[in-house]
Amino acid sequence: MEVIYREGSRKTLDESDDEVRDAVAAAIKLTEDKRGFRTIHEVWRDCQLIVTIGHNIYTTNIHIIPSDTEKKRRRDRWHNGYAYFCNGVFWANWSRIRVELI
Repeated sequence: MEVIYREGSRKTLDESDDEVRDAVAAAIKLTEDKRGFRTIHEVWRDCQLIVTIGHNIYTTNIHIIPSDTEKKRRRDRWHNGYAYFCNGVFWANWSRIRVELI
């Protein structure tokens, strides 16, 4: 999965604390050789791992987001627009269930 870093309250991971760097490393390790995620009702492929860098774990966001073409293709038939990283696993944003990485 492609990893994209975005500036938040910090410009680089080196400016963040150790907990942020550990969480980002864990998320990247989980998404190696993966292309998307699956919930009970939907399957998302062609996704990107987006990391918005903050100064601590509370201001850092780690999301798996499907491409715009994937969202347009599904139109009104989807519920979870992304998955977020929390406590070492990824969760669906709307249904709040654990996702399976595919």
